[in-house]
Amino acid sequence: MQTKTMLQGFCQVTNHSWFGILLFLLRISLGFMFLYSGIAKLDDWSAAFYLVDATGPFAEWFQSLANNALIDSLNVWGQVLIGACLILGIVVRPASFFGAILMALYYLAQFDQNTAHGFVDQHVIMALIFVMFMAGGVGHILGLDGLVSGNIRKKKWFTKILFG
Repeated sequence: MQTKTMLQGFCQVTNHSWFGILLFLLRISLGFMFLYSGIAKLDDWSAAFYLVDATGPFAEWFQSLANNALIDSLNVWGQVLIGACLILGIVVRPASFFGAILMALYYLAQFDQNTAHGFVDQHVIMALIFVMFMAGGVGHILGLDGLVSGNIRKKKWFTKILFG
């Protein structure tokens, strides 16, 4: 007798239509949150106030990044691009990879504050959502990843990474 994997069992009891719609709404919501956060920081914003007060095991490294224009730009434009990619559903896997890294960095920069009530906070939850997006090909659900991927004749390994 063949045993079912966890994923096979999950797929049998999942309402695929609703699950797809909810994944789409989660992707769009997170995308708008990141896009808005990045756009709000476009006008003369600096991460220095956040980085100077860094705590935890990497505090010195984060504090050394304060008042660095490149770090500020990477943060702002990273949020804008991650948000835009999630909203449009294009290159969702790479965008989710960088979103998970960004959430890990935010978590570690204020480690004492983020772990004051346990090791799980909103940064961990968002990082896990990004990892789920990477694993699930969420850009194919009402997104441009499915369109682009469907129109590529000779699929290479990097197209699978980019478009799922």
